[in-house]
Amino acid sequence: MSILGGAYCFVENELGERYENPSEDLLFDFASELKQPENGSFTVEPVVDSAGWYVSVSLLDDGKFETVYRCESREEHRVVVSDSPSTVSYDVTIWISGLPESLKPRN
Repeated sequence: MSILGGAYCFVENELGERYENPSEDLLFDFASELKQPENGSFTVEPVVDSAGWYVSVSLLDDGKFETVYRCESREEHRVVVSDSPSTVSYDVTIWISGLPESLKPRN
């Protein structure tokens, strides 16, 4: 079972690998496996488009990670740059877990 709870989101990378309900460990694996140019980013999105949020993680040229957090209903658009896959996976997990239940629609 995912630490993120029920089926309300998925993670997908540029290689087309997609998993529902990503755990912090899976997000760590996705971040660790990023490399340019063929797999430079991944997104975490709700299974229902109308939820209006997403997280995008990209590998920068200097080897750092850029994480974009976007939530329309909270008028949030934040960009964070970090050095490690563990920081990325932890921060993304905490952010998604902290979303209001109304933004976590079930399939």
